[in-house]
Amino acid sequence: MVDDYNNIIKFAKTKKNIHQLKNLLWEYYSTKQLSSEHSKDISIGLFNVPCGGFGDIIVTKTFHDYLKEWYPSAKVYICTTGPEKYHQLGIKDQIFRLIRKDGSTFDNAECSGYETLLLKKKIKFDIMIVIPIINYVFNIQKFKKLIPYANIFNTFSVSEYNGEFPPYTFPIGVGGDNLGIFFNDFKIKQQNLIKKPYALVYIQPSPSWGPHSKSCFLSYLEMVCKNYHKKHPRFQIIIPEWISESFNNNNKFYYDTLKIIRKYYSNLSIIYKDGKEYEFYINENNKTKLTFRADILPQKREIFISLMKDSIKDILVTGDQSLTDIFSCCKGYKRVWYQIAPWKKGLAENLNEHLPNKYFSTFKTSCGTIKSIDVDIDWTNFMKKYDFRIHGKKRMDAIVVSIYHLKREPKLKELLKHIESSRKLSGFYKKVGKDKKRVKKRTNKKSSKK
Repeated sequence: MVDDYNNIIKFAKTKKNIHQLKNLLWEYYSTKQLSSEHSKDISIGLFNVPCGGFGDIIVTKTFHDYLKEWYPSAKVYICTTGPEKYHQLGIKDQIFRLIRKDGSTFDNAECSGYETLLLKKKIKFDIMIVIPIINYVFNIQKFKKLIPYANIFNTFSVSEYNGEFPPYTFPIGVGGDNLGIFFNDFKIKQQNLIKKPYALVYIQPSPSWGPHSKSCFLSYLEMVCKNYHKKHPRFQIIIPEWISESFNNNNKFYYDTLKIIRKYYSNLSIIYKDGKEYEFYINENNKTKLTFRADILPQKREIFISLMKDSIKDILVTGDQSLTDIFSCCKGYKRVWYQIAPWKKGLAENLNEHLPNKYFSTFKTSCGTIKSIDVDIDWTNFMKKYDFRIHGKKRMDAIVVSIYHLKREPKLKELLKHIESSRKLSGFYKKVGKDKKRVKKRTNKKSSKK
């Protein structure tokens, strides 16, 4: 251990500022080999506060599944304000509820800061991972108000895809130093809600998702009608309910939609949420027909993935999780079109560069373009380069090894105290130097007694 400690101090001298020392331990142990002993009975807590939708839940659940697979003897728990959402995904054990300290149950404490929460369960974790960090810089001092023994050596953060508020222990996404995407190997449950052929649209409305939602849909609509009307004279498009409501409430959107479809289909209808079909226009002399299906979505994840899989080659989605699910289930035979949220421009730009898909470079073309007959995606190279199961595991292994040594070696705990109590590197080195002098004096005293 003395050699390890001295080497860690030497490694610390390669750092440029005190902030870089927070990763000192796991970075040092990243060159060490993981053994089963390192992860035996280790306790890992994933901390997740949902903030609208199911995306954050699925990211956390996926990370949970990775950890269970990577470290079979580890104990992996989820601490969350929304345990019911995890129950829907089949995780019912080892979930602990986070509650608000003020007793409020408004909106199930969604989007609450960790400093406002309380974990009643009496349990101690060896590793704590806050997942995902969205729209703020992770603050260990605020998290310590929930978990007082949290520190920079045992508490870690996961970004959203191409997060914009670094630093993160696990920056996920594409490009730069990101560790990749949360791919899955799905067992897909076959859907029986709709027969082929059909297209699938899953995008969000304006203004919450930026000003481009309707134009995004119209771009995709023009593309699929032009490219598929001869192959599929009778065709269906699954749409979210907000699009069907916009047909009724927005005349311009309604007539822009009709203008596109009339060029390719002589009959148009829509099936609403209640299952009733309404005919927009009818031409009995021509049997070509397009039907909008507003009665299908939303669905549970396994059915939604099956719907994506069975749809035509061109698919339009938004959100990190939908994009990831398509990459996981349907790589090699889907052209993915993407509604870019204003705060997701970085992800789109990197997908544009690294998939590559040149049409992801702007809001105008990311949802579809009539020029997009062939988009050649190098899936093999992309999956190899951006699979979190490869790159994220290496970092997690280093953390597991570092925690194994931290629990057993008092000198590393002293090192942690020195880092946490130092504002500058010079202060840290002084404290380490004093430790060495004290050790040397003790050694000399022992030698003189002999």
